Amino acid sequence: MEETKVKAVTVAVFVATFMAAIEGTIVSTAIPTIVSQLDGIELMNWIFSIYLLTSAVTVPIYGKLSDLYGRKMIFIVATLIFLVGSTLCGFATNMEQLIIFRAIQGIGAGGILPLTMTIIADIYPFEKRARVLGFMGSAWGIAGVFGPLLGGFLVDQLSWHWIFFINVPVGILTIILVFLYLKENVSKENLPIDFLGTTLFTVALLALLFALQRAGETLNWGEPLVLILFALAILLFVGFYFAEKRAKDPIMPFILFKNPVVLIGNLIGFFISAFFNWH
Repeated sequence: MEETKVKAVTVAVFVATFMAAIEGTIVSTAIPTIVSQLDGIELMNWIFSIYLLTSAVTVPIYGKLSDLYGRKMIFIVATLIFLVGSTLCGFATNMEQLIIFRAIQGIGAGGILPLTMTIIADIYPFEKRARVLGFMGSAWGIAGVFGPLLGGFLVDQLSWHWIFFINVPVGILTIILVFLYLKENVSKENLPIDFLGTTLFTVALLALLFALQRAGETLNWGEPLVLILFALAILLFVGFYFAEKRAKDPIMPFILFKNPVVLIGNLIGFFISAFFNWH
């Protein structure tokens, strides 16, 4: 079997990470123009929220699928979904269409972001991973600096549609590099897919995030709809916990969180993400 071309794959996953990371900053620059042309200021927040919602709920699903079918295939599928969503966003003619297409784009991003980290962990030995993962993390800093500049340039010189179309050639290049140079042995275990756990987790997270979004919009945490959504999320998360305890191949093995490294690492990541999104 041929060996993976490590440098080429590293470049590909870095570009993919940057492509997904820049979506937030580049779109925020174009929002005034988009809202003025599509006439939907009351729906403006959903352009960001729906992307975060769909990307968040699909992360563990992509992780499990990549374990079953290989990082390469699932990464390519996720990138293709992201590119389809980006292309459709560029052709949107109203706010409702743009929000739906951003949801599709977020579904793709939910696979790109975690799988880039997993691929790096697969192709680099343990002693080099921290340095390479630090390099990968720099994509977020670069995106934060250059995203608004690039977004402003594209809106001024071309149109807001190009903040989405620009993803297409970049994504195609990434797919080609990964397809040609990432080599892997995929396990042939025929373990059952945890459909019940996946469904419960997805709906629970959607209910929770929608409740937080609604409460943030109305500033009314006691609104009946918000309370119902929170209660539904709690019930579904409890159901998810018991479903995972009984699943032969759970989508989220809770035994992982008995490892202090995994637990503390996830808590740190949670608080860092919460801090940056809040600001």
